[in-house]
Amino acid sequence: MAERENMMKQCKWLILFNTWLLIMLVLNGCTFSVEVLPTSSSLIPTSTHTSVPPTFTPVAPTSVVSFPTPTLISIRLDTLSLLEIFTSFGEGEFTRSVAFTFDGKVLASAGGNNEDFAIRLWDVAGGQSILKLDGHTGIVWGLAFSPDGQMLASVSSDATAKIWDWRNGTLIQSLDFPAEVVSVSFSPDGRILAVGGVDEPQGDIQNAAIWTFSVSSWQPLLKFPEYWNIEAMVYSPDGRWLIGGGTSRNVKVWRTGDGTSVFILSHAHQVLDAAVSPDGSIVATATCQVTVNEECTEGGVWLWNLSNGRLLNKLRGFPDVVESVSFSVDGSSMIAASRNGTMRVYATSDFQQQFEATPPGGNGIMTPSPDGGLLATGGNNGVVHLWKVVYRP
Repeated sequence: MAERENMMKQCKWLILFNTWLLIMLVLNGCTFSVEVLPTSSSLIPTSTHTSVPPTFTPVAPTSVVSFPTPTLISIRLDTLSLLEIFTSFGEGEFTRSVAFTFDGKVLASAGGNNEDFAIRLWDVAGGQSILKLDGHTGIVWGLAFSPDGQMLASVSSDATAKIWDWRNGTLIQSLDFPAEVVSVSFSPDGRILAVGGVDEPQGDIQNAAIWTFSVSSWQPLLKFPEYWNIEAMVYSPDGRWLIGGGTSRNVKVWRTGDGTSVFILSHAHQVLDAAVSPDGSIVATATCQVTVNEECTEGGVWLWNLSNGRLLNKLRGFPDVVESVSFSVDGSSMIAASRNGTMRVYATSDFQQQFEATPPGGNGIMTPSPDGGLLATGGNNGVVHLWKVVYRP
């Protein structure tokens, strides 16, 4: 009996020991999963990506910092009724030329009369002056930005064409001519600069010409001869044709590859501007329709078939000579402005008038932005009016 009780006690202690050992083993095996709970201040969620400190690109003192450009509604036939002036700015004597950069963010204006021949650059969104380019000593008749927006070309009565790095305000090249030059344009691919103006006279004949230059070297390429002066000049959108002329009452169409004259578009009076439709089918020329005692009493726009040089239509009834003509970017409308500031817009489907406006103090200087969202018109007191489509629900 005693031996049996001894055995039961040993079994009891053995069970207790095994139970204690098992508990210890279990506790020891669980310690790897025990975490110290964070305090309440460490419970804020954090991003899983690696934080990178912001970097800043230094802006050079001469760099142009523009205002944010607002979203614009394209100027076209179905938005003409909403077209209005939204801002005006400028200074100087007389606005004779305006040009947009190809992104429409910067506008250049120039002119002069007796003095102040500076070229001014404006931020379109903010209407503020960016830079002034000084160098011409006579009236600045024409301006053109290169297609890549890097260069600005200007032509003047001082018988020079100047090419500027307008962002830095520095002169890249100055080209000399026999007399005043009044029109300027880059080819659509930006590889050629064309300058039109007065050439050397031959006896009683006053010659004129368009000179072309390689943009890469500024070396002369071709000379396109005409007479008197070249106030109207434009490339076709594909760069195949160069259209120019004006004071002689003729506008010639040349083949750009070899300088061959293909057509002559004859007018009753001098021509001040020309434009080609986006599809390259129509040339519009700005001219005078009727004169009395050598004064233009009625202006007009003549429309020509570019493929065969035939006259298609005459748009009459402007109160003064038409000085500017252009097509909308989508080709649905044509815009023309006369010297007294009257601006009219026509549908290109039938060339019926759809819109008319006469801004205060305006003149015949007018150009749309390449993106089609803005229109700039000039003023006699150096002011530039900017137009856009304004939607009011």
